[in-house]
Amino acid sequence: MKKKYSIKRQVISLVLVLTSFSAFSQYSQLQPGDTTKTEYPYRFPIWGAKAWEKGFDIPYPAGGMINYFTATQDIIIPDLSVGFSDGVLPEIPLTPITDFVEFGKVYGVATSVNVRPDLWILPFLNVYGIFGKTWAQTEVDMTYPIELKAKADLEGTSAGIGITGAGGLGKYFFVLDGNWVWTNMSNFKEPVRSAVFSFRLGRAFKLNKPQSNVAFWAGGMRVNMGGITEGTITLGEIIPQETWDRRDEIVNDYWEWYDELSFLEKAIADQWLTPIVNKLEAGDGSGIISYKLTKEPKQRWNVIIGAQYQLDKHHQFRVEGGVIGNRKSLLLSYNYRFGFKRNR
Repeated sequence: MKKKYSIKRQVISLVLVLTSFSAFSQYSQLQPGDTTKTEYPYRFPIWGAKAWEKGFDIPYPAGGMINYFTATQDIIIPDLSVGFSDGVLPEIPLTPITDFVEFGKVYGVATSVNVRPDLWILPFLNVYGIFGKTWAQTEVDMTYPIELKAKADLEGTSAGIGITGAGGLGKYFFVLDGNWVWTNMSNFKEPVRSAVFSFRLGRAFKLNKPQSNVAFWAGGMRVNMGGITEGTITLGEIIPQETWDRRDEIVNDYWEWYDELSFLEKAIADQWLTPIVNKLEAGDGSGIISYKLTKEPKQRWNVIIGAQYQLDKHHQFRVEGGVIGNRKSLLLSYNYRFGFKRNR
């Protein structure tokens, strides 16, 4: 009879998730304990009382998390159109230049501070929101027809939704998570859409202190940036000092290249690149660059590892890093959990 009960307990543990998670770092703390003799007091999760009756000390169903996240990664630009104006024209005509230029390294750095309220709807299903502030920097190296470096510093606000499903067996757990975030960046006409899918496998370890434990995990993360980015930026905002310092060399290289062009190629260059070079030669940062581009991560998947320390059922501290792959990332977070009690 004892063996039969043990097997039943393990089957139940496959669908019970007994912890909180964040938009970037989620996992299950599956900690079966002695069968409780008290009634489960909270409204959520649905079926939470069933898990409680089986002896599982499930976490508080609601939570609020503060996250600090930073990541670096290489970017590819499959399509690009550019226009330039001194600011006289209300609309700057765009010229497709994808086949006209070549890029070296295109590098992006993003940092975000966000809050994430969440609720366990079911013992194995959590929903959450994401609200935060984002700072981004993009560095672009043009290698042809001239060597020119550009850098853009942007900031914006983010909002999104996410869903997590998880389960475990004994002290081992797995987590599947997906979230969708819209970020309104400065100088962008439309919000930037991103989708993140991740999975984690790990194990939790009880500590001597009641309700305290640590957990370690590894997994993978896939990031997708969808849609087209379109906006405007001034020449002075996008050209760094190192490019201004090399302007004589850049200008000479440009005119040598320009003299070898056909009549049609010169007409294309005169629509966007020649005015920029003229401004660069004059040391003038005025003028507006209009752009429309499609950008993608150079590598969509990367490996992640992480850990969490649970002080008690209210307080949790986490760290997670992207360590293998083109994307390198770091997450630091604090989570506070609580519950809504049922009316007696």
